[in-house]
Amino acid sequence: MKLRSAFIAGVTMLAGTVMALTITPAMAAPTRYEAEAAPATCSGTIDSNHPGFSGTGFCNGTNAIGAAAQFTVSASAAGTATLGVRFANGTTTARPVDVTVNGSRVTTTSFEGTGAWSTWATKTVSVSVASGSSTIRFSPTTANGLPNIDYLNFEVGSPTGGNGRPTDANIQYYGRWNRSDPSYYSMGWAGGYLDARFTGSSIGVRQRGTIDLYYSINSGPLRWRRGVSGNVTLATGLTGTTNTIRIGYRERAGSYTGDPVFGGLILASGGQTVPIARPANFVEFIGDSITVGQPNSNRPFTAYPWLTGEALGAGHTQVAQGGACLVSQDCVGMVDRFRRSSAFVNYDDWDFSTYQATAVVINLGTNDVGHGVSGTQFYQNYIVILERLRRAYPDAHIFAMRTFRGRYVTETRNAVAARNAAGDGKVYFVDTTNWIGTGDLVDTVHPNDTGHAKIAQRLAPIIDQYL
Repeated sequence: MKLRSAFIAGVTMLAGTVMALTITPAMAAPTRYEAEAAPATCSGTIDSNHPGFSGTGFCNGTNAIGAAAQFTVSASAAGTATLGVRFANGTTTARPVDVTVNGSRVTTTSFEGTGAWSTWATKTVSVSVASGSSTIRFSPTTANGLPNIDYLNFEVGSPTGGNGRPTDANIQYYGRWNRSDPSYYSMGWAGGYLDARFTGSSIGVRQRGTIDLYYSINSGPLRWRRGVSGNVTLATGLTGTTNTIRIGYRERAGSYTGDPVFGGLILASGGQTVPIARPANFVEFIGDSITVGQPNSNRPFTAYPWLTGEALGAGHTQVAQGGACLVSQDCVGMVDRFRRSSAFVNYDDWDFSTYQATAVVINLGTNDVGHGVSGTQFYQNYIVILERLRRAYPDAHIFAMRTFRGRYVTETRNAVAARNAAGDGKVYFVDTTNWIGTGDLVDTVHPNDTGHAKIAQRLAPIIDQYL
């Protein structure tokens, strides 16, 4: 992939929502993508031992969770795409799958038994897509794996207009959001944000309690609205057929008790949301206050995770908290906490099928020394978090950063080597020696805005070579 020339740049997204789930005959005049033909991929084998398939074969996926079939499709315009998946399931047990578009889960569906492996049927799923190229992935959620997949038919109709409410499928969310309340989606960890494309000459946002929010119109500069609540007008007098907006919130931490929830967009009379494209890659950053960007006032968008994600043209988020450690020893241990939707829940509630990260960056170890964590403990726990991340994100590239203060460097490097020796070749140690100096710090620990920019300039090309 090609790095963006500017860090703060508009990130477009793809919206996806299920409209129908039925078994139907094949659709008229769609574009057909064969499962055996590149750029389609099959986590299994391409076979031809059951008659009735199209082309030269079909995808016989490995019987395992996550052994997916993926198609790369192209839409000439944004709209509602009808997916017709031709499949055969010779068992009597339905095979459930997650359907993801550009890495973001759209829905789950299930492929029923067809009576025989030579009896083919078509599953129809409708999703909203944006113009251009997208990846559509069918990932099994049980050890039975996929059915045999023959091809994907793809056809785009008219764009689907949305009402701007939190449940609007045209709004794309990045990071960990609690969606249990349909009236207000709550941002969990730092660095979450949402993007939308809309029609009309004005735009606002509905807030519940008081919060500091930031926003950008049409990929312009990010601006703050601090201490706002209720109905908040963000822009008026807009021109053009459509416009875009990004909205994010200051994280709730320490003495700051703002209410980082999204209650929906306030659209102009007659306005609506329309689909917006989602980048193919998503980077998740796990860490402590340095990853959050504390104590800098314009965090998260001056922090190195945000700058790195923007430079890569990728979606991004920070699963991080001030004072966090790797090890759960009288400290917020991210070896456990990264499995949660926010820092304020006390059990592992995050559903990792909500999105799949293509890269994960870990920056942990600065605080563990203050909690008496031995080198052996740190090494063992680093292996555990790497193993857990691999289970959560089977295909992600995982980057373990040397802490900027040089703590637990040998243990971090050795944990990466241990995972490599165990067969995981997508785990890398990132040596940050001399990336920043004392003039790049707010104090003796935390980078200032210049320091964060320097880190992003070094980190982004390292990640880029693997995406």
